[in-house]
Amino acid sequence: MKEILYLLETNKSSNNSFAFILIGEDSKIPLKEFVNSLNNRNIKFTGGVFPKIIHNNKTSGTGIVIKWLPHNAVSIYFDSSKTFSQQISEFSSVIFLTAYVLTSGISSESSEHLRSLYTYLGNDVKFLGGGAGRIKEHNGGVLISNDGIFNTGTIITLTENKVTTGSLHGWTKLHGPFIATKTDKNFIKELNWENAFVVYQRFLKTALDIKINRENFEDNSIHYPFGIYKENSEYIIRDPMRVTEEGYLHCVGNIPENSLIDLMTMRKEDFKSVSKNLVCQSIDKESKIADALIFNCISRANHLNNNFYVELSNLTDEIKTNQNQVNLEGALSIGEIYSSGEGYPEILNKSIVLGFSYLDKNAN
Repeated sequence: MKEILYLLETNKSSNNSFAFILIGEDSKIPLKEFVNSLNNRNIKFTGGVFPKIIHNNKTSGTGIVIKWLPHNAVSIYFDSSKTFSQQISEFSSVIFLTAYVLTSGISSESSEHLRSLYTYLGNDVKFLGGGAGRIKEHNGGVLISNDGIFNTGTIITLTENKVTTGSLHGWTKLHGPFIATKTDKNFIKELNWENAFVVYQRFLKTALDIKINRENFEDNSIHYPFGIYKENSEYIIRDPMRVTEEGYLHCVGNIPENSLIDLMTMRKEDFKSVSKNLVCQSIDKESKIADALIFNCISRANHLNNNFYVELSNLTDEIKTNQNQVNLEGALSIGEIYSSGEGYPEILNKSIVLGFSYLDKNAN
């Protein structure tokens, strides 16, 4: 921890002195001591704990990523719409352009929190971020800021600088639609008026000859997520993480009741095209990149296995091909947060969110 504190304390840039910190869950950093030390040094910061952090084409459970944001960045922790509205009102005269959002990845309230952000910030702000959390059981908190350590809730860090952003996943429809006839936030209780797990189980056996039960659910469901259809954009993927005793499918991110959802798959040709298409979608080739930030889904990594690192290498190469030697850094997240500035921000699953900041602040 001493080395990290030294790096944070000796940052030379007066213009970029707000620390955005992503911590691997195996780093063994004592969060309470870490937060107190940063506050004692008057360092402004926000951050989260993630299953792993990303550096170019490598991941690490023990690493840490530090991104420097403008010194006038504003951070707000909130656990309800009311709390956020009270705090954002203090900055009504500021024109924010970018919002870095970290939320508790397994929380059922995250979707509502994002709707609150959109209510007050609208289409003028681009959102990017991810769901913080740990794969291993731990009660040490997952979100940090100058205000403390939190297990739940959302932290938004707002800046007046523009970024360019993009998001892709490469999943395509395998079968559907199913009707999510009964849901409760991020739980699918019924599909087509039947118990959700029974329908999911039956389809995988009938169509794909996959025998899925409670014991092997996570090993199989990771390859067959649901997709919520969105006109003129990619499906919103919903990952069934586990099955409850009642046969409900517990997902990352909410599923509207009576929505049409499809079962999804990923074809080789779609996987191969993601890296190039995502960078082309996200980057402003006319401006010099200052930084690249990625949030990539932990369940995407588990689905792709070794191909995940192929994809990271391809992304890194695409960025360096376009211009300069910026490192691709970020985190493996439990859900990704994205909005292009058109429509409210979404919690994504099994997706990649990529953001670029520029030396030229006027990048589009």
